[in-house]
Amino acid sequence: MKNGENMGSRKLMGAAAQVKEMPDEEVKKHEERRLLLPTREQFWLWMPFLCVVLLGALLRFWGLGDKPLHHDESLHAYFSLQLMHNLENWQSCFNRTMGCYKYDPLLHGPFQFHAIAFMYKISQLLGAPDHGVNTTTVRLAAALSGSVIVGLPYLLRDYLGRSGAWFACLLLAISPGLVYYSRFAREDIYMACFTLLLVVAIGRYIRDRSGSWLVIAALAFVLSFATKEATFLSIAVFGSFFVALLLWEAGIRIPVRARFRSKKVGYVRYLPKTGAPLALAGLALFCAPFVKWFFGWMKNLSVYVTSNGAASDEYVQHLKDQTLAILPWGCAALVAYALFLIVSKRLRKQPVTKRYGVATYIDPVKQPVLDALVTMPWIHWFCAILVGSIAFVLLFTVLLTNFPTGIGDGIWQGLYYWLKQQLVARGGQPWFYYLLLLPLYEQVGLVFALVGIVRCLWRPSHFRLFMVYWFIGNVFIYSWAGEKMPWLTIHLTMPMMLLAALGLDPVALRVVNWVKMRRNPSRSAVYRVQSGKIRDVWANGGAIFGVFIAIVLIILTLQNMFQITYVHYADAPHEMMIYVQTTTDVNIVMNKIEALDQRLYAGKHLVNIGVMPDAEWPFYWYLRDYTNVCYGFPTGCDKANPEVIITGGDAIAKYQSQYATLENGAPAFLYHQYHLRSWWDQG
Repeated sequence: MKNGENMGSRKLMGAAAQVKEMPDEEVKKHEERRLLLPTREQFWLWMPFLCVVLLGALLRFWGLGDKPLHHDESLHAYFSLQLMHNLENWQSCFNRTMGCYKYDPLLHGPFQFHAIAFMYKISQLLGAPDHGVNTTTVRLAAALSGSVIVGLPYLLRDYLGRSGAWFACLLLAISPGLVYYSRFAREDIYMACFTLLLVVAIGRYIRDRSGSWLVIAALAFVLSFATKEATFLSIAVFGSFFVALLLWEAGIRIPVRARFRSKKVGYVRYLPKTGAPLALAGLALFCAPFVKWFFGWMKNLSVYVTSNGAASDEYVQHLKDQTLAILPWGCAALVAYALFLIVSKRLRKQPVTKRYGVATYIDPVKQPVLDALVTMPWIHWFCAILVGSIAFVLLFTVLLTNFPTGIGDGIWQGLYYWLKQQLVARGGQPWFYYLLLLPLYEQVGLVFALVGIVRCLWRPSHFRLFMVYWFIGNVFIYSWAGEKMPWLTIHLTMPMMLLAALGLDPVALRVVNWVKMRRNPSRSAVYRVQSGKIRDVWANGGAIFGVFIAIVLIILTLQNMFQITYVHYADAPHEMMIYVQTTTDVNIVMNKIEALDQRLYAGKHLVNIGVMPDAEWPFYWYLRDYTNVCYGFPTGCDKANPEVIITGGDAIAKYQSQYATLENGAPAFLYHQYHLRSWWDQG
C-alpha cells in the first residue's frame, strides 16, 4: 500500500511539473480537464463505491410512491404543502394574523417541511403529475437522504480502510430498516444523515484541518437539531465521549509508573504508564453518581412539567424572553472578538509560524483532538458558528417570517415538548424492544458488529473506540427514552453497520488474498512456505467459514429488506418493523370518491364530503384538492350536507345505524367498511 501511494505521489509530482511549464491559459485548461475527467486511478477508486451508491439509490427510489401515506407522513406532506403556498406569498407571512406555518415540536423540526416543500416546487416546475404534489414527491427528500448515507463512508476510508469503507456502504445500502425508512417521509432519516455527516466532517477535520469540514460539521449539527429533538440524545452520547477523550489525551503526557521506579516497590509494575487511565477512572467515579442523579432529575422534571402545565409554560416563555434579550449581546461580543483578532493579526509584523502557548505542550501525534482544538485558527470556528447560526435562524424563523420568536422556540420549545413526552411513552414497548428488532431484521449487521467490537477493542484507535461507544451508547439511551418506535432503530443500525464493516473486512480480505495465491502458481509455493503453519491453516479456514456465514446472513437480510419494502409495505401485521401503517384500502376509497365526483361534478373536485375526527388523517392530505370537505363532521361545519361520509375508530357501528338507514325504501348512505390502518400486535 505504501509503495502504491509513493508511486501515485510521484505521478502527481510529475504532472505538477509539466503543468508549471505550460502557459497560463493551458494550465487553466489542464486544471479544468482534471476537474471534469477523473484519472484512471480515481475512476477505479470511485467505481466500486459508485456502484454501491447506485444500488442503494435504486432500492430507495424504485416504486417510491406505491405505498399509501402513513398517518405521520400525511401530516408532514400536508403542512409542507401549506409551507410551499406560504413561501409563494412570502411577504404576507410577516403579518402574524395570516396563520402561516410555524415551528411546532409536535411535528418535530422545521427542516423536513422546508425540504419537502422544496421538492414539491422543483417537481412542480418539472411538470410532475398532480402539480408536483403526490406520494412520490413527498418522499423524495427522504430517499435522497438515505442515498447520501450510503455514500458517506467513502469519506471515512482513512479510518475504516478502503475495503472497510466499501463494506460499510454495502451494508448501509441493503439494511432493511434503513431502506424502508429512507422511503418514509419522517424526520428520522434526515437526522440519521446529518448525524453521520457530522461524524464524517469532524473526523475529516481532525485529520485534514480544513476549515470547510468544520463548517460542514456545524451545519450538519444545526440541521440535525432543526430536524428532531432526539439530537439531544446524540449530544449526550457524543459529548460524553468527547469529554472522556480529552481527559485521556490530557493524561497521556503525565508519566505515572516512571515516578515510582526509584522506590523499588512491588506494586509499581501494576501502575499505569501514564495518567490517562487514572483520568478516565476519575471521570467514571464522578459520572456514575452524576448520571444516576441526572436521570432521576430528568424524570422528576418531566413529572413536574406534565403536572404543572400553566406554570411550566410561563417559565419556558420567560426563558425564551431572556434568551432573546441576551443573544444580541453575545453576537456583538463574538463579532468584537473576531475584529480584535483581525486587527491584531494585521498589526503583527511577521506571521506566527511556530507553536506557542498551550500548543507547545501538546503532542500532535498522541493528542490529535487536543491539538486540533488548541491550534484551531479563529477563522475556522468563527465561520462554523456563523454558518450554523444563519441556518438555525432561517429554519426556525421560517425564512424570517417568525423572527425573532422562532429563535426562542427553536432553543427551548423542542426540549420542553420532549420532556413532556417522556411520561407519555408512546408505543408502550418494553426496554428490550430494540434488542428484538435488530436480530429480527439486521442479521448480518448484528453478527459482524459483535466481531467488529472485538476487533476495535483488540486493536483500538480513537475512531474505533468512538464507534463502539456510539453504538452501545445509542442502544442504552434509546432503550432508556420513554418513546420506543421502530423508526428509531435506524439510529442504532447506522453505527452498527460501520462496526460490522470492520468485522467483515479482515475476513473477506484474507479469503481474497488466499484465492489470489491459489490462482497464481509462482506465488503459491512461496505462500505455502510462508504460511504453512497450523495457525495460518486455521486462520484461512476460519476466514472461509466467516465469509460463508456472511453470505448466508446477507441473503437473509436481503430477504427481510425485500419483504418489508416491496411486499408487506402496507401490510403491517406481517412485519414488526411497520407501525400503524395506512393500508391500500385508502386508494379504493379515493377511487370511489373520484368516480362519484366525475359523475356528479365532471371531476371538478366539488363533491361534498364529511370526515369525522377519527379519520381526519391521512384524509386531510388525500382530499387536499376537494373544496367542499367538512372536517370534524357532524359538529365541525354548519349546515353540512355531505354526499360522502368517512369515519373510523370505535364508533363505526353507531354511525352505521345513524346514517345507513332506510329512507323511502332506500338507505340514505351505502355503507362499506375498509381497513384504514394495520399494525403488528405489540402486546
